[in-house]
Amino acid sequence: KIKSFESIATVKSAMGDARIEFRFVAPDARQLVQSMPGGRGIIEMGSVGAIAWMGEPGRARAIDPKLAQEMSGGGDLQTMVHSLDTRFENFISLGKIAVNGRDAWKIAMTPKGSPASQAWTVLIDALNTTVLGIDIPAPPKDLAANAPEPSGQSIRFTDWQSVEVPAGAKAGRMLGFRSATIEAGGMKTELAYTKVAVDTLEPGAIAPPAKIEPAPTAR
Repeated sequence: KIKSFESIATVKSAMGDARIEFRFVAPDARQLVQSMPGGRGIIEMGSVGAIAWMGEPGRARAIDPKLAQEMSGGGDLQTMVHSLDTRFENFISLGKIAVNGRDAWKIAMTPKGSPASQAWTVLIDALNTTVLGIDIPAPPKDLAANAPEPSGQSIRFTDWQSVEVPAGAKAGRMLGFRSATIEAGGMKTELAYTKVAVDTLEPGAIAPPAKIEPAPTAR
């Protein structure tokens, strides 16, 4: 029911530092802006209705709107942990385990449209129901010769706080984590969120670039 959402995170990894900004304005405007590690440029992706684009600022190209929604939405962990009930199905309790010294329910869940063999695992704090972690299985191995062995991902969330809201409004139980750690293939990525805000953007805050080049044609 939110009218808008925005988050800003700094990213630290072996490849260097980066920054990720995600914004959403109801009903169908999304924007993901990411600086590449080591200062290697900025990539922007967005969609407003049937218009979707991706590229460096000032050099945007048209892309499939469905692809833009999937990729930009997937780039935001904050909204993902708050929409597990719409993105997943077949929730099965696997009992309790300890996560960073806290009791947590371990629950298997399957991305909608995926086979049961590709079930993810979510770890939910038994005391306050915040999400402490998500484990993502490795995708099926590419059958091509010499294809690299795929690896799964382990994501852990900490430092849950109330989200930012407009002056005079109350956040209530609207919470956002301020730290996330992603481990995959022996590499660790750490995200620190400097902003997690709800209903702070006005309608029309996300607009397509003034110039969008046509999508490249297949040869």
